[in-house]
Amino acid sequence: MRAASAPVSLRGMTPHPPVQLLVYAFGSDASFEGRLVGAIERIEAGGALRVLEALYVRRDRDGGELTAFDLRGRAGGGLTAPLLSFRLDKGARRRATQRALAGGGGVKGETLRELGDGLEPGTALAALLVEHSWARALDDAVERTGGTTVSDGFVAATELAALAPELLAASQAASA
Repeated sequence: MRAASAPVSLRGMTPHPPVQLLVYAFGSDASFEGRLVGAIERIEAGGALRVLEALYVRRDRDGGELTAFDLRGRAGGGLTAPLLSFRLDKGARRRATQRALAGGGGVKGETLRELGDGLEPGTALAALLVEHSWARALDDAVERTGGTTVSDGFVAATELAALAPELLAASQAASA
């Protein structure tokens, strides 16, 4: 379960949908068999979320060689094919790594190298920058209905009953 953090307003601050950074670490026993690519494909297909950028850095278990990609998403998705090529084709993986380390993505090559320097052999780091596209439609509907956003943020709870203090505080803030 993800720890709750202080409520942070995700919407209403900019005209853009909220963006979330997700960072994952993988130990040397991680088994990359296409599950991550499948999850990204499902995210892209759903339309409520959009992957803006995907980053992966891995330190080879044997030689310590760095493998990396930094791919920007497109409006219609499209990360799945390059990710599959990276995963399945050694030449594509080598080219993607060279391009990423040369600064061909959004993250500078030296930043990728620094991330790689912090990895033990066989371990990896993956990061996704995900846009919550659904938020713009909901915000627009609330505004057109005459409402305003009082509170929003990521929470660890899965039931509203667990968030009673937050609900009461939001209600009091709306009344003020």
